[in-house]
Amino acid sequence: MKTTNIKKEIYYATSNPGKFDEVKRFIEEHAPSIELKQFNEDLVEKQTSDAKSIAISKSKQAWEKLKKPILVDDSGIYFNQYHNFPGTMTRYVYEGIGYEGIFSLLTKDPSAYFLLYMVFIDENNLEIFQGKCEGKIIKPKNFDAPPGLPYDAIFLPDGSKLTYSQLRNTPDEKKYAYRLKAVMKFLEWFKNNY
Repeated sequence: MKTTNIKKEIYYATSNPGKFDEVKRFIEEHAPSIELKQFNEDLVEKQTSDAKSIAISKSKQAWEKLKKPILVDDSGIYFNQYHNFPGTMTRYVYEGIGYEGIFSLLTKDPSAYFLLYMVFIDENNLEIFQGKCEGKIIKPKNFDAPPGLPYDAIFLPDGSKLTYSQLRNTPDEKKYAYRLKAVMKFLEWFKNNY
C-alpha cells in the first residue's frame, strides 16, 4: 500500500560533495516524498572500462554494507578523439594532468560526452538508469567548478552557451545535466513502483 505522508528514506552512495548536493537538491524539488541521505563509505571500484558494470558492482557492495535502499552511480567523460577514454578513468586523468594536459590531448577534436549509469538497489530491485549529454571541451575565462566536479568548468553541452558550472541552479540545468536526466528516469520508475 502506498503512503503519501511518510518520507521514503533512500541513500546515495558517494563521497563527492558536488554530486550529492546536486542530486539532493533535485530530488527535494521533484520528489519531496523522498529523503535523500549520504552514504559515504569506501566501495571497491573494479578496474574496467565498463562504467555500467562498475555501477552495478558498487551498488551490490553498498547494499551489503547498508541493507537499505540506495542509489549508486558511475560516470565519466568520453573524448570523441579517443576510444573509450578517459571514461572510467575520468577523475584520475584530471588529477594526473589537470586542465592544461586535457587541452593538450584534444588538439584535433574537442567534442566529448558525459555518460552515467545510476543504479537503484534494495531487497527486491536492481534497476539501472542512464544519463548522457553531448558537448565539447572549451577553455573558459573562469575555471570555477563545484567541489569534486572539475570537468563542469570546461564542458559546454551542445545547444548551450553556458558550461555545466554556469548552468548550475538555472532553469536550463535540467535540460543538459546528465546526472539529473538519470535521476528523472529513476524518479519516474520509483513513482510507478513504490
